[in-house]
Amino acid sequence: MNAFRLKKQLWRRWRRWKNAPWVGAACIVLSVLAWRGMQVPEELSRLLSTNEWNMPAEASTFYDPLQNGDQDSSVAALAAVRQNAGDTGEDGGLKPRRAKLLETVSAEGISRIVHLKTVYVTGEEIQTLSGLKTPGQLKGLIEDRPGWSGWISAEGDLWLEKRVNDLSPLTKQNAYIGVDEEGNLSLFKGRPEGEEVLKTFFQMDMGSMKSSLPEEVWKQLHDGIRVQDIEEYNSVLSTFSDYARDSAEQVMQAE
Repeated sequence: MNAFRLKKQLWRRWRRWKNAPWVGAACIVLSVLAWRGMQVPEELSRLLSTNEWNMPAEASTFYDPLQNGDQDSSVAALAAVRQNAGDTGEDGGLKPRRAKLLETVSAEGISRIVHLKTVYVTGEEIQTLSGLKTPGQLKGLIEDRPGWSGWISAEGDLWLEKRVNDLSPLTKQNAYIGVDEEGNLSLFKGRPEGEEVLKTFFQMDMGSMKSSLPEEVWKQLHDGIRVQDIEEYNSVLSTFSDYARDSAEQVMQAE
């Protein structure tokens, strides 16, 4: 009887030893799979951070409400105005165009009138330099402004332009964002009651906004919200963009 039990125990031990290598192999496989699973998120993170997935520089330009007049472009440009685009630098096609401009100015040898144009988020300023500038002076003006784009107009004048991600000095002095009589969120020179609209951004769902906004905010919007810097400007647009009417809805109403 004891011999039978001993034989049975030896048989069980032999089966365990036989299965042991497979158990070890299974543990190794599971460990490899777990390690690989930890590597996948890191690889995805690296992939999404490469240049191929980044938005091109042309798509991140800011919005100039005084140059873009149609309302459809105002809605589309709202996202662009929230981005913190800096001054235009010598990237993309700017450097080759500047080189071509310098070549043209030198080759033609013509004295020209020069205009310096600064484009802000909310407007632009143009300074016309006094007198005609010689080819040498034109070349110096271009070279002294490496971040500016330039072109020669049909009238033969030299234009140099830079873009600044900031409000124009005029806007900082006396600009308000409010609602006009037709329910459009607009930029005003002075308070909205003066009806001097600089730019219309988009039409708002007035019913939804009135039912959800506190009375004091509703009144402030109609009285005009003072904006004095780019942070305040972007904050107001971002806040009220939630009440913008859908473009498709506007088209249906127009039809």
